[in-house]
Amino acid sequence: MGDQVRPPAGARRERASGGGQGVLLLCSGIAIVVSGSRPGLEQGLAPSLVQFAGYGCALVGGLLLLSSASEESARRIGGVVLGALAVLVLLDLLVAAGPNIGAGFVRLVGLVVIMVATIRLALGVAAAGRAR
Repeated sequence: MGDQVRPPAGARRERASGGGQGVLLLCSGIAIVVSGSRPGLEQGLAPSLVQFAGYGCALVGGLLLLSSASEESARRIGGVVLGALAVLVLLDLLVAAGPNIGAGFVRLVGLVVIMVATIRLALGVAAAGRAR
């Protein structure tokens, strides 16, 4: 075990950031399932709490990417994640509850942007792992 090489700090940050973004996507799915299993007027706080826990994980992941000074692409992905996250949070805070096709579409686009960033990040981490 003593001969194992630790990945560089940038790779560890990218791996942790990808995990945070993955948790956001998982929490979003859980919040949708919990919300869909309850009648419209009896939603409670559970879906919002799960969603905002995911937002917190994505925020940490985006900040980790922004703080990685070694790679420009990681900082760019971090900026994209934080921008999409800001739109999602503002959407949750400002749009009234209930059916809203425009807000749903914007939410979908934001989640897809974060998903694509997570996939790009995972591919970069996998490529760096193979290169070692």
